[in-house]
Amino acid sequence: MPNIINTNIIDTQFRITQNEVKEFAEYYFRNSKLILDRMSPVFENAGIKTRQFVNPKEWFYKKHSFFDKNSFYISKALELCRNLVNKHEEININDLDNIIFVSSTGLSTPSIDALLINDLKLNNNIARTPIWGLGCVGGAVGLSRAFEYSLAFPEKLTLLISLELCSLAFLEEDHSKSNFIAMALFSDGAASALISGKDNRYYKRGSIKILKTHSTLYYDSIDVMGWEFVDSGLKAIFSKDIPNLVKTKISKEFISFLNKNSLDIKDIKHFLLHPGGTKIINEFEESLNLNGSSTKFTRNILENYGNMSSPTVIYVIDDFLKSGEYTKGELGLIAALGPGFSSEVLLFEIQ
Repeated sequence: MPNIINTNIIDTQFRITQNEVKEFAEYYFRNSKLILDRMSPVFENAGIKTRQFVNPKEWFYKKHSFFDKNSFYISKALELCRNLVNKHEEININDLDNIIFVSSTGLSTPSIDALLINDLKLNNNIARTPIWGLGCVGGAVGLSRAFEYSLAFPEKLTLLISLELCSLAFLEEDHSKSNFIAMALFSDGAASALISGKDNRYYKRGSIKILKTHSTLYYDSIDVMGWEFVDSGLKAIFSKDIPNLVKTKISKEFISFLNKNSLDIKDIKHFLLHPGGTKIINEFEESLNLNGSSTKFTRNILENYGNMSSPTVIYVIDDFLKSGEYTKGELGLIAALGPGFSSEVLLFEIQ
């Protein structure tokens, strides 16, 4: 079975405390006192201490056009991707056979992966798959697509890059609850994972062997999460029903997936969940009857990075791998939720 042989993350240049983010959120909502009074506790209850951004806090006090923000996205995304590739010193980059690039916070044609291949002069016969529009579920879906490619071509090596600049979607003129929640939760980040087929020469370097993957789209829930395109950029859409969906549908889907593989929740040692927010983590713990230690890496990333959308689950995996708190043969789940409304779950074994 394919193996995650390594992960890397980016610590961006600017780290801002939750209180500092709240200050410029209050500036954005200065003419919407009613919403501010009602929503202010969201910042205190988010479970976040600090977040990382690609711009200093002063940037948020100025107006930026969609054109300017998207132009910045393209140049910054290329820079961050270049840094991620250069971090993978354990491989020869000319050995890469496949690149999957996941992002939903900017637009580029040619896609960022094409710009990266040109920039680094990677093998021009490399397979590539740019994926857009998956939001928070994107990192997990990218892993699933890499898993499938590696099953089909076990001698190949895949690089997954997941990147989001969520701060570019904070809209000063949008006084909706969704925009306020986005400002209370989201941040910027980029992460990568190397996935190897079983016949690739790097295969034995990894610790996480992916066994199965499972994708679900829940009918009649397309308005739960996504983007609305407006003149000033990407406007966030969020529903308060997400924790309830975890309780009524998603947790049951995870259990069904395990049962189909002759497993139960009690067989799973590690839960590497995308930290969508404190309420979502709490609902997973309650509905799946998990103890706090099972999700500690998820909470740690939320506390120190916030929700970076698609790459966040790879930050969780990276934190888990660096901890060394696992033993050969233990089973775990990697999972994330996103627009659609959808979920992605991967069953893995420590190798």
